[in-house]
Amino acid sequence: MYVTGLPHDATVDEVAQVFSRKCGVIAEEIDSGRPRIKLYTDAKGDFKGDALIVFFKAPSVEMAITLLDDTEFRFGELGGSGKMRVMAADASYKKTKVEEAGNAVAKDKERAKSSARDKMKIIKKTQKLDARLADWDDDVPSTLQETGTGLGGNRPQKVVILKHMFRLQELEEDPAAILDIKEDIREECAKLGEVTNVVLYDLEEEGVASVRFREEDAARACVELMDGRSFAGQTVVAYLSEGKEGFKKSKKKQDEGDEEGH
Repeated sequence: MYVTGLPHDATVDEVAQVFSRKCGVIAEEIDSGRPRIKLYTDAKGDFKGDALIVFFKAPSVEMAITLLDDTEFRFGELGGSGKMRVMAADASYKKTKVEEAGNAVAKDKERAKSSARDKMKIIKKTQKLDARLADWDDDVPSTLQETGTGLGGNRPQKVVILKHMFRLQELEEDPAAILDIKEDIREECAKLGEVTNVVLYDLEEEGVASVRFREEDAARACVELMDGRSFAGQTVVAYLSEGKEGFKKSKKKQDEGDEEGH
């Protein structure tokens, strides 16, 4: 995506922080691990306020346009640079402006063919980004019932239902807050074991979230820890999912998940 109207003293790290916090995972250079962001400069080498940002997944571009277009880069800054314009980079722009990025990708691929070490770098980098994407993608169906495979009986019970984890008013006042809430839940639950998915059901008055663990023991430990605990001023209710709760979330989120094949 292409952004204009950035402050002339903005840095790559600052741009990455603003756009990744609200919109999704930014792609990274394979060798350096640096975010794939290009700041354009004038003939004197001074940053002119235009940037190219490459996200790991295409839906992040639409989210960035929705949340950040026509907003201030540094909210409330006195004498700031004005409002940003955020747009998708069209085909002609990509052809003329993203040549360097394309060449870098081509070189990375060429090195990967000739070096087993580079191949491992690519694999590890992709795994890392996929893991981080769990914070942005709801990679299970919109209701647990839709899976058609309940978690009762002999099936491992790895999904925990948490109630009173947020208030709908929070999401109404700041739609982007859903990302921060998911991150808080993930960080807290990850102390007990590997978390593979967090889903917020933003149409449920009880502030419902589901957390999927890699291991069943971690899920049970989560119930013991979270049930009855205070979280954001509310008393949490926690239990193992039976796979038929049928909680609801906004259709927009469901559609995004379907488009990505989850």
